[in-house]
Amino acid sequence: MGWAWAALRSGVPRWRAQNPSCSSSWVGSIRLIIRLQPYSTAPGPSHGGEEDGDRDEVRQEMLNRWVFRAAQTTFRDYLHATRGLCFTDAKHISERSPVFLGELLEEAKVNKAVMKAADQDGDEARLRSKVKKRVSRALVRLFHRRPVNEFRPFLESIGLRPSECDYLLPQELTFLADAEMLLESYHALCSYGIARRKIGRIYWNATEVFSLGQGVLASKLEALEGLGFSKATVIKLVISTPTVLVHDPAVELKTFLLWLDDIGIQRDWIGQFLSERVSYNWPKMVQALQSLSDLGFTKDDIGKVVRKNPHLLLEHSGGELHSTVDTMQRVGSGKKELLDLFLNHPNVNSVDVGWNISKGSCFLHDIGISYCDVTKILDSHGWMFGAAPMKATSTILAQLNVGKARLRKIIMEEPRQSMNYTIGSKVSRLPRCKPEPCVKEKREFLRRIGFVEGSEDMEKALKAIRGKGANLQDRYNKLVEKGLDPKHVAHMVKVAPRILNQKTDALAYKISFLVHVAGYPLSALPAFPRYLEFTVHRSKLKMLMYSWLLERGLAAPQLTLSTVLASSETEFIKAHHVYKVPMGREVWWKLKREGGSFGQEEIRWLRHRCNLDDSRIECMS
Repeated sequence: MGWAWAALRSGVPRWRAQNPSCSSSWVGSIRLIIRLQPYSTAPGPSHGGEEDGDRDEVRQEMLNRWVFRAAQTTFRDYLHATRGLCFTDAKHISERSPVFLGELLEEAKVNKAVMKAADQDGDEARLRSKVKKRVSRALVRLFHRRPVNEFRPFLESIGLRPSECDYLLPQELTFLADAEMLLESYHALCSYGIARRKIGRIYWNATEVFSLGQGVLASKLEALEGLGFSKATVIKLVISTPTVLVHDPAVELKTFLLWLDDIGIQRDWIGQFLSERVSYNWPKMVQALQSLSDLGFTKDDIGKVVRKNPHLLLEHSGGELHSTVDTMQRVGSGKKELLDLFLNHPNVNSVDVGWNISKGSCFLHDIGISYCDVTKILDSHGWMFGAAPMKATSTILAQLNVGKARLRKIIMEEPRQSMNYTIGSKVSRLPRCKPEPCVKEKREFLRRIGFVEGSEDMEKALKAIRGKGANLQDRYNKLVEKGLDPKHVAHMVKVAPRILNQKTDALAYKISFLVHVAGYPLSALPAFPRYLEFTVHRSKLKMLMYSWLLERGLAAPQLTLSTVLASSETEFIKAHHVYKVPMGREVWWKLKREGGSFGQEEIRWLRHRCNLDDSRIECMS
């Protein structure tokens, strides 16, 4: 903590201060000093170990800061006075190479000198002076003992990591003064306005820039300005893609600049979108622009696209533009659709396009369109989905106030309607469609069984019932055939109209199970007609469990259907104490795993209770 704090206070970037290669053994020695030496020699009241610990931490940070600043000053004076570097260079190198300074402090054994000074004096002013002198003496002795490789702190000061510095160190040189061309190029870049800490990117990506020859680098920087770029743009250009300085800038950028001229874009305009952290491939960007021309885009169209979407051209050096065009072409888009996408959705990218098309595909599947039809729609109109994401299917249905069948019919007739259901678009309710023949048939059927035209019960039934009038009549007849009074059936339809959505076989099976297996009288059905709406599994599970409990005297007899079936599984288990009775938990989960089917114990119970033979039980399970 002490080393990082001192580094931060001295202006060193956080990632440099925390670099693990920086030695901190001498910081550990300072911590030892804090334990041995009180903060002040003056007597005073004691406030406990916690306050003493705070004082120790403050003093530790103070000592770290003094040591680090003394090392910076000593190293700066060494570079300037002894090695002959200009003061500005020496100051920058000493302040921007904390890892190298840490290694020097460790090698010079500064920890011993600081420990001795701290033990001898408790006065702050005298201690600070002693720390400065002893750090300075230790480093000066080290400099006299062996020469320092000045390239290592220099490379670190221009923004390179220690691992990168080791890779780029010259093999035969030790002193910066011997690399005259390097220093000249360095000064030329600094004089032009490039920040010293960013020169490391240029050195890493194009080391040849620092050996171009006397005056060549300065002339190339001026040549870039002569191509129509401002100084700010040239700085971004050089930092991001320093290879333009290695070759002739006019040749390197010639084709790209001609394209900018042809599509009506000022050369310096593109500079505001350049990033110093990205390297650009100018020939690849030219290929991206040419690909738009090959698709039939006019130069005026290309200029509009670049102005609206400069990131498409600059990201991945035109790769983003290629990806977006390829994705849209795979789903049937042409020049017109691409131009609409680029001009009306300026923030779109290839990732968004792919995601939006995927959302559109999910929407088509959700409303019930077959896989083959979805494929056809995406092949011919997929470009519509690429521009903007679709709203959730449930949201679209609610806002339109329609069902999936009607929406599916609308999309199949005119796929372009999907463009009206994207996020951000306003969706209005669709007008009610004219009554279809099946609606008239349902009204006629309901009137026959006793519903009043225009009544609330009829409107409720019309919304809930599905199917044609003939099918509804068959289901009604099946209920009557099973022994129910027609008046009771009409009442059941009013209370639970969805029972007529069941197939005739399902209705017959559920009634047989209720009467012959569960042992309820047929008269129990009009009191709770919703029994016919429940799934077979749900009914079997609860009824078999209730019968098992009833057979053993563990449940109240003659419970109504609604009491047994209307509650959730959790409420049923709690109400009938399923888990508390012996073997209750095991029987419940056995029935649940078997999907409510009849096991051996239930078969024995059916034989005993209902006098049913095996063939009949098999038909019902």
